[in-house]
Amino acid sequence: MATPLFFIKEVYMVLFSQLFITGLIVSSLYTLVAVGFTMYVGVINIANFSHGDTCVMGSFFLMPIIPFLLRGVESDIGIVGVVLVSIAIVVMITGIWGVFIYNFLIRPLLKTGRLMILLATVAAGQVIRELIRLIYPNGSNPQVFPRILPSGGIKLGEFILNWDALIVIGVTVAIIIALNYFISQTKMGLAMRSVSQNGDVAQMMGINITRTIIIVFIIGSALAGLAGIMNGAYYGITKFSLGNGLGIKGFSASVIGGLGNFKGAVLGGILLGFVEVFASAFIPGGSPYQDVFSFLAVVGFLIFKPVGILGAPVFEKV
Repeated sequence: MATPLFFIKEVYMVLFSQLFITGLIVSSLYTLVAVGFTMYVGVINIANFSHGDTCVMGSFFLMPIIPFLLRGVESDIGIVGVVLVSIAIVVMITGIWGVFIYNFLIRPLLKTGRLMILLATVAAGQVIRELIRLIYPNGSNPQVFPRILPSGGIKLGEFILNWDALIVIGVTVAIIIALNYFISQTKMGLAMRSVSQNGDVAQMMGINITRTIIIVFIIGSALAGLAGIMNGAYYGITKFSLGNGLGIKGFSASVIGGLGNFKGAVLGGILLGFVEVFASAFIPGGSPYQDVFSFLAVVGFLIFKPVGILGAPVFEKV
């Protein structure tokens, strides 16, 4: 009897480990999108609902760039270099797109009310999706994403930890640590926190509010582009409507953590990712309803803790 019980225990440990890693991957993607949302809300108090579609831009921009730059490159080091350069180019493009969105869409509407900005960003997201669908070859169909993450992994007993999962999680952790340092320890981070608490006082202290907000949009949009790339690289596929789901999940994660709170966005992304993965795995027939579980969690927080987990302290805002 000991052997079957041991075997069952080992199977459950492997299953739990796989679900845990999957939860970390999903949480990583949601966190990157949620951080962008929470920075917009924290600094300028607006929700940019075209943010999720910037993720789509990241994945669709990368697909033609990599084959173009890979022409004539055969060495492994050269291929790695091309991949890194391609990612850097796309992240820069999506960051510049953030500047465009702010200067030409959001800034002219700042005095018209938040509802007009909300509608304008929703419309911008729809325009992005439709342009990709119409301009990109077979854009209405799911697209096979280039293989840019290494295959294989580390074997830990019966469990294999894949390199692609490690890279997605590791890159996200590194970005969160670096961004937390940037916000809490640099002059620009201090400017962001000052503008988020009181823009008028920050301006009286000599802080360039417009420049600060532009930096926020560059960072947020660059993170969204990177999230789109990592999503496509891990799952091996992308589609023009991807931003709809990622945007809603990222915004939901920021709501759970507390809109405008950087640490809350990270916590909300982790919580939402794990709820989605574990609920769909352990609730019988729950896999097709994983989005339902996520949004039930959001509704629960809106009812019982509408400010989010870490949303109450003003000084925590970005």
